[in-house]
Amino acid sequence: MMNGDPDLSDTHRQGALYADHPDPSWARRSWIPLDGTWDFSRLPRGWKYRGLGTGENSSADIRPGNDRGATSENHDARERCEHHTEKIQVPFPVGSELSGVKSKDRGCWSYSRSFTLPDKPDSRWILHVGACDYEARVYVNGLALSGHRGGYSSFSVDISDACKVGDNSLEIVVRDSRSPFQLRGKQSFLPVPFLVWYSGCSGIWQSVWIEETGGSRLAGARLDQDFALSRVRGRAWLDSGTWNAESGLGGRRDDARRAAGSRLCLEIILRSPDGSATRLRAAGPDREGVFSFEFGFDAVGGALWSPENPVLHPIIYRLLRGSEVLDQVESYFGLRKIGLREGDFLLNDRPLLLRLVLIQGYYPGGSYAAPDKALMEQDILAAKAMGFNGARIHQKVESPYFQYLCDKLGFLTSCEMPSFYLPSRRAFGDYEAELRSIIARDMAHPSCVLRILFNETWGIWGIYRRGSKTRRFVLGMTALARALDPTRPVIDNSGWEHLGGDILDIHHYLKNPSLARALYEALKRRDPAVLQDFSIPKVLAFNLFYQVAAKTRSLFLDRDARIDGRPLLLSEYGGFGWYRSEGNAEATELIGEYTKDALDSGLFCGYCYTQLYDVGSETNGLLAADRKPKVDMGAMREINGYEPDSDK
Repeated sequence: MMNGDPDLSDTHRQGALYADHPDPSWARRSWIPLDGTWDFSRLPRGWKYRGLGTGENSSADIRPGNDRGATSENHDARERCEHHTEKIQVPFPVGSELSGVKSKDRGCWSYSRSFTLPDKPDSRWILHVGACDYEARVYVNGLALSGHRGGYSSFSVDISDACKVGDNSLEIVVRDSRSPFQLRGKQSFLPVPFLVWYSGCSGIWQSVWIEETGGSRLAGARLDQDFALSRVRGRAWLDSGTWNAESGLGGRRDDARRAAGSRLCLEIILRSPDGSATRLRAAGPDREGVFSFEFGFDAVGGALWSPENPVLHPIIYRLLRGSEVLDQVESYFGLRKIGLREGDFLLNDRPLLLRLVLIQGYYPGGSYAAPDKALMEQDILAAKAMGFNGARIHQKVESPYFQYLCDKLGFLTSCEMPSFYLPSRRAFGDYEAELRSIIARDMAHPSCVLRILFNETWGIWGIYRRGSKTRRFVLGMTALARALDPTRPVIDNSGWEHLGGDILDIHHYLKNPSLARALYEALKRRDPAVLQDFSIPKVLAFNLFYQVAAKTRSLFLDRDARIDGRPLLLSEYGGFGWYRSEGNAEATELIGEYTKDALDSGLFCGYCYTQLYDVGSETNGLLAADRKPKVDMGAMREINGYEPDSDK
């Protein structure tokens, strides 16, 4: 595919880090952007996917991340379309202003466009879809290639066998609904937005692109950092199709795999602080197609990543057969360590106060998709200008590009799973599949420092009954998140009614500071009335009589639960302009008083103010929806710079 040494001069320029690619954390130089104008057709109600099904017109086999080979059945959704073809701007969701299409947030749609490929018989072509809500099917030149379900995870498919030299047709058929069994975050499950639930997001809402690889390719990599030994241990793995093809189908399978492994090797290239390249040769591949390697922190100078010094180290993976480069992927990493100790959140073994602001990820005109990359960066810089060192990304999984900006700019984030609102076997299965996929995709980002799995018991009310399937599911997902990523602490059910988790958090929108101070005093003395006072009648009263301005809900669900030295995080508070407050104080005065009281209590490892900018009817942002400041940003910076008296 390619030969010779890679050009390191602009691979990770200061402030750039290959910033043109939709995912700088896993990027190939040879790629074709597909964002822009697509043909768009509305498909008839009841239309079913063709090809890939367990029976004709079946869609029953769609699974999150499902990727199946091409079928011989020709397909063109537009032939069965009852409506005319329109134009849509990708990646803006269906119905958003910037999409150019007026539509409800439910239905079935066909996106189509052409693309051109050169005559390169040794190359393979991989289609990537950043995110598409909710079910998608991919067709190339009329051949069904892949199915995917899930609105927040990425997916890719090798389209090579369906392609030809020259012009090719690509169609992505998407179906979405308002089903409360889908992961949907803050998207309304009613026909209109209501309370704190907003307009729906349907269809493609992140970038689409094609990458070129050689006949064999890498599927992913992971770096695990050992701070005790100042070493990085890495693994990179081959695409399963590559490994099966390389190892052969006949003869003794183990012998074939050993022979294949002897033909392939992996070179890792690191850039030293002086600009020179350090080259490593990985061991393997093993019988599963996995390469292993390690290097010391000193190979990249040993500088640690932090909000004050967001040092990112470039790394290049080169898959070789002899001197031939089959695949080359560029990535980066940050050296940093997350820990918890005696109620503190630690970054690189030092206590760090989390000064977060809540971000919901809705953009003017684009719904889930920003009009451009500059606005994403502008939001981060505005938060930093007000003294916040990070954000709770609320009920949305942001794009790898947004996370890259946080890595580059030194802005801490949470990774929060969007909620479903009614439990079912399918909801549980989709949630687990999305969780696995998102954790695997986003492991490389040093700015992501904690995981939030559920929020305020939305969709998981079954946890109220001991031994229920829902309770087992929540506990199982907490254990799974820890097993897949032991480097980041987990919040199980954000806000209240915790069953476990590494960090305990609490939400409150109490209408005056005296109520907040009383809550903090009760938490200090471990008052059962705030720790273990759960009852279903109290939950019903809290919701039916909208007691959010006067009360909170029990920190724990079970009466025998204890804090046991776990950190406490005030992960939602404020919301002035939406949640009711008493008195005539200006917003910044209220924010200052509530924030200082929280810090002076000595209870919390950090806080998260609601919210950075207005979204829908929630006009409680520090910025308006168009990002114009609503408060004195200098005053906010002063508030966030407050240091509590350690003797209190």
